Amino acid sequence: MANSLVTVWLEIHLKLSTATKIFCRCKNDQSLENNEPNSNICPVCTWQPWALPQLSEEVVEKGLLIWKALHCSFNNPSRFDRKSYFYPDLPMGYQITQLYNPINVNWEVKFFLNNYEEEKKVRILDAHLECDTAKALHQWETMYLDFNRAWTPLIEIVTWPDFSSSEEAVEFAKEIQRIAKWNCLSDADMEKGQMRVDVNVSIRNSTDDPLWTRVELKNINSFSAIKRAIDAEVLRQEQCKIAGEEIHQETRRWDDLKGQSFVMRSKEDALDYRYFPEPDLPELYLSDSMLKKIESTPLTIPFDHIKKMKSEYWFNKEFINTLIWDYSTLEFFNSLLSKGFDPKLIAKWIAGQISAYMTAHFVWIDWLPVDEDQLIEFFEIAKEGKIIDNQLKLVMEEMLSSWASASDIIKERWFDAPAFSQDDLLKVCKEVISENPNIVEQYKWWKTSTIGFFVGQVMKKTQGKANPKEITAVLTGELNS
Repeated sequence: MANSLVTVWLEIHLKLSTATKIFCRCKNDQSLENNEPNSNICPVCTWQPWALPQLSEEVVEKGLLIWKALHCSFNNPSRFDRKSYFYPDLPMGYQITQLYNPINVNWEVKFFLNNYEEEKKVRILDAHLECDTAKALHQWETMYLDFNRAWTPLIEIVTWPDFSSSEEAVEFAKEIQRIAKWNCLSDADMEKGQMRVDVNVSIRNSTDDPLWTRVELKNINSFSAIKRAIDAEVLRQEQCKIAGEEIHQETRRWDDLKGQSFVMRSKEDALDYRYFPEPDLPELYLSDSMLKKIESTPLTIPFDHIKKMKSEYWFNKEFINTLIWDYSTLEFFNSLLSKGFDPKLIAKWIAGQISAYMTAHFVWIDWLPVDEDQLIEFFEIAKEGKIIDNQLKLVMEEMLSSWASASDIIKERWFDAPAFSQDDLLKVCKEVISENPNIVEQYKWWKTSTIGFFVGQVMKKTQGKANPKEITAVLTGELNS
C-alpha cells in the first residue's frame, strides 16, 4: 500500500430518548421492532398536507444537554430547513433538518486513545436537530412502509476532518455513545439503529496537499464495522491511486459480511438538496428560563472520569474498561468511594469476580444476587486485611451464588479461625508431597512449574486458610531437600 495521509470525518446520528416525536405528540418508542407497524402515527408524522408540525420542548432540552456535554455555544435564534430528496420512505419528498442556522456551531470534544495513554481533541462543525424517516420493509416484490419511526427525533453530530486513522474514529464514537447513555439522552444502541454512523474518507500525499475527493460510507452500526469500513475504503482508494484511476465523490453502502462497499449514488452537495427555510416552523428562540435550566443541570462527562482514574488513581486499562462499560457500574464505584474505601480495592473486586459474574450471567451490577449492604460489608472486611485474598475470593464466589452474607460465609468456613502454625503447615505440605510422587519426580527433573499444583493441593487441604507465599516457601524447601 502506498504511504498516503488518511483523513476521516464522521456524521453521527443519535435518536433522542424522549416521550414524544420531534414534531407531533405520537409516542417515541425506542423498541420499534416490538411494535405493530403504523401503531404510533398521526396525520403530522405521516406528512399529510394539511397537518402542521409543532416542535417538542423536551426534544430541544435534551438536544441542549447533549450540546452542553460537547462544550458548544448556542445560536439564538436558530431555524429549521427543508432538505429535499426522494426516497420511498420519505413520501413528502423532504426532511426537516437544520443547515443554514443550526442551534450550535464550532466546538470540540476530548477523548482518549491507545488504552487511555494519549488525549485527542476533535472539532465539531455542528450538531443539529432533524427528524427520522419512515422504515421501508421489502417482502418478495412488495414494499411496505412503517411510519412508527417517522419523525422520531435525531441529533446529527458532524465533525471536522480531524481523524487520521480508523482507531481515532472508533474511540470518538465510543465517547459520544457514553455521553448519550450516561446522561439518559439516548439509548444509543447501534444494533437497534439508535446510533448510526456515516464515515467520510479521503487520502492525500501530505498535509500540504488539499483534501482529495471524499467518499461517504453510510449507516454503519457497530464500532468494529466502523474500523473495518474505514480501513477497507483507504485500501480501495490507495489501489485506485496506484492504478491511476479517478476517485469519484460518491456515497457507498458498506457490507460488513462481505467486507466490501458498493456504490449507492453520487455524493450530493448542499445545492442538490435544494435547502430552503422550513415554512411551517418559526425561528427557534431559546428562553432565558430554558437556558438557566440547562446550565443548572449536572452532566456526567466520561472523559473527566477517565482522566481522574488515570491521574489520581493510576488505574490500568482493565480497571478503566470495567468501570466505564456501564454507567451503573461507575455509579456503584463512586458510591463506595464516597464511603471512604480505597479506589484500587474497589476497582480490583469489581474488575475481577464481580465483572466475571456479570459477564457469565448477562446481568448489570444492579441485578447482582447481593444487595449494596452485603457488598459494603464485604469491602469492610477486605479493608481490614484480616482475611487473605484467596479466602476473600471464595467468600465473593459464595456470596454471588448463595445470597449469603460475607460474615456468615467466613464463620461457616472458619476463615476467622487462627492462621495455620508453621508446624501444621509443614505437616500438610509433607502429606501433599507424599501423595503425589509422580509430580515430585517431574519437579526434580526441573519442571519447577509443578510447584503451582502442590500449592493448590495444600490450599484445598487447609480450606484456603494458609498463606500461599508461606506454602510456596515450605514446599520449595521440602522438595529441594
